Amino acid sequence: MQIFGRTQPLERYPILQSLEVIKRLGFDGVEVCLETAEMAPDRLTPTLLNEVRERLERVGLCSFSVGYHRDYIYDDRELERTLLAIDAAKTLGSSMLIFSGTAARTGDEAEWVRMRDRTAQLLERAIQHDIILAQEFEPGFIVGSTEHLLRLFEELPSPHLAANVDLGHLFLCDPDPIASIGLLGERIVHGHVENMATGVHNHLVPTEGDMDLGLYIQALERVGFAGGLALDLYNEDYEEVAPQQIGYLRSLMSAG
Repeated sequence: MQIFGRTQPLERYPILQSLEVIKRLGFDGVEVCLETAEMAPDRLTPTLLNEVRERLERVGLCSFSVGYHRDYIYDDRELERTLLAIDAAKTLGSSMLIFSGTAARTGDEAEWVRMRDRTAQLLERAIQHDIILAQEFEPGFIVGSTEHLLRLFEELPSPHLAANVDLGHLFLCDPDPIASIGLLGERIVHGHVENMATGVHNHLVPTEGDMDLGLYIQALERVGFAGGLALDLYNEDYEEVAPQQIGYLRSLMSAG
């Protein structure tokens, strides 16, 4: 298992510099986030993508993923941008795109079908590029629990559709989050890590909150997960808190 940094919390830096910061902070790899203005999928150029790919290699961040979390379900422009994000992941040389959906509006079957059909469009592009789509669920989203994610896997059966497991979201959304990790098993190809207070969707540093993250790490190890677990924080100075949190997460991994 590797600890990844995310470029979105370091948006104050140009993307090439943010990669150097992530390496300096001690992360094993990086999730290159396309939600920033500089990296927006419909503004990316081949030149910038090649520069990012070269910088990843130069600083030694050979383990990386690409993320784009936007409402492709109700927003037609974001559907197009998400398709472009899949193209960008291919150009960068990533094996996967991390994505999510949007908050439920109606919660009915018609909304589910809309989500499934639009996800199928993404999946078609991903298959063309041999990219794995790693779906992340969030509280209150159309795909808002492990149960929903497993249903989506059943309705869109493909090895190119997998799970990005956000450990805090598991804690908030599932009745037994540790059992959920076992149910998802080898479908977990990427993860996000933070801590949460009970019942509150607010990303806390791993050393705070009500989650026993050691149990989650152990469950991931039991299912054989060896991919990137990205530190997903928004409320703190990422540079300031990252070294301590990396050390804490490494201690949990070594304890397992």
